[in-house]
Amino acid sequence: MTMKCVNGIDVDKLRATKDLIEADADGPFANPRYESTIVWKNGYRTISCAMDGQEVIGDEPEQYGGSGDGVTPEDMLLSAIGGCLVATYIGGLSAAGVAVKSLRLDVSGRVNFRAAFGLEAANPGFESIRIAVDIQTDASPDKVKGILDRLLKTAPIPDTIIRPVPLDVEISCKQAELAAELS
Repeated sequence: MTMKCVNGIDVDKLRATKDLIEADADGPFANPRYESTIVWKNGYRTISCAMDGQEVIGDEPEQYGGSGDGVTPEDMLLSAIGGCLVATYIGGLSAAGVAVKSLRLDVSGRVNFRAAFGLEAANPGFESIRIAVDIQTDASPDKVKGILDRLLKTAPIPDTIIRPVPLDVEISCKQAELAAELS
């Protein structure tokens, strides 16, 4: 049996994965748990560690008091949205047999730092997020647009930010003896 590969995706494996997810119902394959651990290092610098051990260095730009040595949380959110959409689009287009020559997403938005710094009573997050998709394929633009419109509704990260998702923050605070550590 020869492997059918479209856009670097093994379409048979993609279908087999879909079948496993369908059969798993509410199990860990159909509903995987993701975890990240974010550790503050110094200043605004952080290290985010994913479950698989990969790390991302976070920081703020110099104009906001950081050293500019890492990715901002805002950049990480936009990258997560774009990365999720690329995976969703490529997977869906490959399953549909559409060969993609190039795919680029430009994801952007403005954050209200006046609210983030407590200078006004407003929402401190992104006011809106814009995604520009530039794609070249062997299929008609109407067919591709139809597929991408359907796929957008299946992308987990965009779905997570579009709808209200509960955020449960549990704080465990311990007093530390800093004087001994500083001397």
